[in-house]
Parts: sequence; C-alpha cells; structure tokens
Amino acid sequence: MFKISEFSKLSQVPAKTLRFYDQLDLLKPAYTDGQSGYRYYTSDQLLRLHRILAFKDLGFTLEQIKQLLQENVSPAEIRGMFRLKQAEVQSLIQSEKERLMRIEARLEQIERGDGGLPHHEVLVKRVEPQNVVSIKETTNRSRIPCLFEEIDEYLQWSGVPSQVPHIVLWHECPECESSIRLEIACPVPRPPPETSRFRSRIMPEMTVASVTHLSRPDADTPVSLDLGSWIEKNGYRISPKAPAREIFISPQDDGGPVYVTESQMPIEDAFPEGGER
Repeated sequence: MFKISEFSKLSQVPAKTLRFYDQLDLLKPAYTDGQSGYRYYTSDQLLRLHRILAFKDLGFTLEQIKQLLQENVSPAEIRGMFRLKQAEVQSLIQSEKERLMRIEARLEQIERGDGGLPHHEVLVKRVEPQNVVSIKETTNRSRIPCLFEEIDEYLQWSGVPSQVPHIVLWHECPECESSIRLEIACPVPRPPPETSRFRSRIMPEMTVASVTHLSRPDADTPVSLDLGSWIEKNGYRISPKAPAREIFISPQDDGGPVYVTESQMPIEDAFPEGGER
C-alpha cells in the first residue's frame, strides 16, 4: 500500500485533490487507519483515478463522473451521457464560432476606418417567454403614447401596477404612415380580466439582436439601420416567426417624451447546420 503522499507522487495528483475525491465518495482509500486517520491506496486504484481524470478532461462534472463509474450503470446510459456531452460541446463550439464572426466583423469595420465602433452596440440574447396583456390596432405611430395611457388605465383598473415597460410589437409595415398593424403589450404577473379590447397571452421565447438607445414612441428611429447592417454582416437573418419589438423601459429623468428604449429584432442563423457560409 501507498501513503497518500506516495500515491500523490505516483499519480501526479495533489494530495488535496485525493482528499476531496474521498469526501465525494469518488475515490475512497483502500484503507484508512482508525487511530491516525492516515489514508492508504493500492496501485490498482490508479486505473480508477486515471478514468476520473480522463472523464474530467472530456468536460464531465465530478457528479457525472461518479455516475459513469458506478458498477450498475448500463452501456446505454453511458452512451447517452456521452451523446449529451457531445451535443453540449457542439453547441458551445457553434456559439464561439458566432462570437468569432462578430469579432472579425468588428475588426473589419475598424480596418475600414469606420470610426472603430458602431453608433449602437448590438447584443445577441435569448428572450424568455413572458405573460403580457395587450391591445392590437391598425393605426399610425403618433397614436402610440395614447395607447400607452389606455393600457395603463386598464391595468390600474384591474389592480395591476401600471409602472411597467411598454412593448410595441410591429406586426405589419412599421414604415407606413397610417396603416401600421401594431400591438401594445405590458408584462403582468398574472392575467387580468379580459375584455373585447384587451387580451392576455404568453409572448414566446426567441433569440434577438438587441440595441439599447434613446427614442420617442411617436417618432421613427434610425437604429434599424445599425441592426440591419449588423445582422447582415454577422451571419444571421431576420426570423419570420415573430414581429420586431421595441421596449420602452423608462422616460428620461425630466419626464419628457424620450424613453430609454430597447429595440429587439428576432433572428436566426442564415446558414443552418450543414449549409455553406
């Protein structure tokens, strides 16, 4: 048998790590002296330790490794865990490839002398599903502040706090002057009573390209130019599955008509897996 210090030298694994593996029941000593508490290991345990290190190198957590090393685990279960890890790594690689494309696009922009940085910083993020109450209307953009007030009054009547972000969903023709099909929505913790005017629904999750800026609800903003250019240059396309959104988070400190706004454009990969870039 080997003392823990000797086994540490033999395996090139720190004694502190061996003690930690003992605490996790991942690699128990072959013998522990009841009086001194000294741990002793055998050379046969090197095989289990090397398996632990190999699985750790593949990215498995110690808890997953513990499952993999159980005697009663079936080959099908082991294969399933490896396939899940494979999918996780592939997803990470794809995410890092997309990050690399964004870095390369930014470098190309700097090399062209476009001022180094865009007018607006674009962020890709996942938007979670959200409970909302909303109004749909075909109208013009100048009506949006009035619709904000209308939905606030309804939420106040329903007993739901009205100091929440206002979301504008552009269903059709945001560039049109008088025939915009839009939806005004507000997040709510629970569905209020529905009427013929207001309805409750869940906005689905999606991946969006997002820009935060200052804008007026009743006026066009040039931010869509930066969003469109960024989407085109970074290997994405606008998703047809959901409308664009503008989230009017809060008015400026002076209480004027200008809001801190987040513009969200739903996107998807322009080159699905297996396609050519």
